[in-house]
Amino acid sequence: MRRIPMSNIQLVQESTSIWAIVKDDLTATTVPALQDALKTALNKDAHDIVFDFQQLRSIDSSGIGLLLAAKNSMVTRQGSLRLINVPADIFSLFETMRLVDSLNAELASNDSDADLEQCFELAQTV
Repeated sequence: MRRIPMSNIQLVQESTSIWAIVKDDLTATTVPALQDALKTALNKDAHDIVFDFQQLRSIDSSGIGLLLAAKNSMVTRQGSLRLINVPADIFSLFETMRLVDSLNAELASNDSDADLEQCFELAQTV
């Protein structure tokens, strides 16, 4: 396992998988460092990338561009890209842009529809 520290991004490479844990923002100021780190990791035979967005607060067009470029790199390598723990507001943006399926985005479990339905049910019984 190899860790690449960055201020708000942590990359962990295990075998042929890269886990990118992104904190705070994925914007024009943070994308270049992540892009360089991903290129280095991809040169070491990585075939899968998982972005964990549990602590992500915002994303801009540069961040979205990086995700699309990473997805295209994975398609070329016959690998995969997944986004996990995507906050509801960012997931909604991906839905509006019709990127949920192509980026394999998964809504954060605490923001799931099942949890919301359970809250509504509880509210109605009170």
